[in-house]
Amino acid sequence: MGRGGDLLEYFQSRSDAALGLLERLVAIDSPTSDKAGVDRLGALVGGEFRAAGAEVATFAQAASGDVVRAAFGGGPGRPAMLLGHLDTVWPPGEASRRPFRVEEGFAFGPGVYDMKAGIVLCLLLARAAQEGVFRPRLTVVCLLSGDEETGSPASRPRIEAEARACAYVLGLEPSQPDGGAKTARKGVGRIGLEVEGVPAHAGIDPGKGVNAIEELAAQILALKLLEDPSAGTTLHAGLVTGGVARNVVAPSARAEFDVRVPTTAEWSRIETAVLSLRPRNPKARLRADALLTHPPMVRTAAVASLLEQARSAAREVGFPLGEGSTGGGSDGSYCAALGVPVLDGLGVEGDGAHAIGEKVRIDRMAPRAAFLARVLETIDGP
Repeated sequence: MGRGGDLLEYFQSRSDAALGLLERLVAIDSPTSDKAGVDRLGALVGGEFRAAGAEVATFAQAASGDVVRAAFGGGPGRPAMLLGHLDTVWPPGEASRRPFRVEEGFAFGPGVYDMKAGIVLCLLLARAAQEGVFRPRLTVVCLLSGDEETGSPASRPRIEAEARACAYVLGLEPSQPDGGAKTARKGVGRIGLEVEGVPAHAGIDPGKGVNAIEELAAQILALKLLEDPSAGTTLHAGLVTGGVARNVVAPSARAEFDVRVPTTAEWSRIETAVLSLRPRNPKARLRADALLTHPPMVRTAAVASLLEQARSAAREVGFPLGEGSTGGGSDGSYCAALGVPVLDGLGVEGDGAHAIGEKVRIDRMAPRAAFLARVLETIDGP
């Protein structure tokens, strides 16, 4: 059967327990905005790790869910990291409105795909290590943040500190549609434009006013010219507000852009252009700001090497491992920006992240766990 087959058989024998654990996790609402809810989930997960013999630490966060760190295995050298998050996008009460259910081979429920099934994989690996079935080559560090869905503003320093000490990072975010790994992610940024005009009566004294909305519209069109879809750079005006009444020359207006870039050089081009913007109407006042919230995750030679080794582990378990890129950012982006090799999107296959129909394939939980176990048994670095 081979080592991969042995691991697969073991995790298949734990399928019912894995499904029961997933149900318990999904039953706890853990929206990013609800620190108490995220911490309740973190306490449950921490307790499960301790029961599996892992060394557990909790890093308190004042304004968001605490970061949970669990370490197991005792191999020499720099650790390998399994990276995930406890928070979801779903509001309090969603777990009661849409309780966990199993139907036609899929598990449904808020956060089941993004990414509570990934947390279950971490716990399965810890238990397998405790039982001596799984023998990781390096110490394994599972790091779970509590604010990933809003860009991890509080937990980012902890994530980066842990990543710097690791040989490589395996991200357990949802996979590519075909189950493939994510070897590149676009950088994510935001642009804010704020225009201050001069109010006036639109019918009696329009010439005395300066229309902030019209000035903002011109600036929005100017920003759209910075797009380069062929290079993968997009700018999306997602929020626009302005004015006080229909018959008043608008005294103020504001827009917020979502920006996606393939490289830091592209972000520098966009940022330079944004900070160089000037009002078209000299009587208007324009303020512009730009912030790269997630750096690009670039497919480096080290990432390619890690992928090839992971593909060998997947073949041992019995499936091919594809790869792809995505426009979404993740905590893995922060690790990659430090030069640490990252393979992301290694969670359980499914569909519908951030959607009502979110689901994971039950039959893929054991193969993904066996695959990760084999990766951690055979790879000590790119």
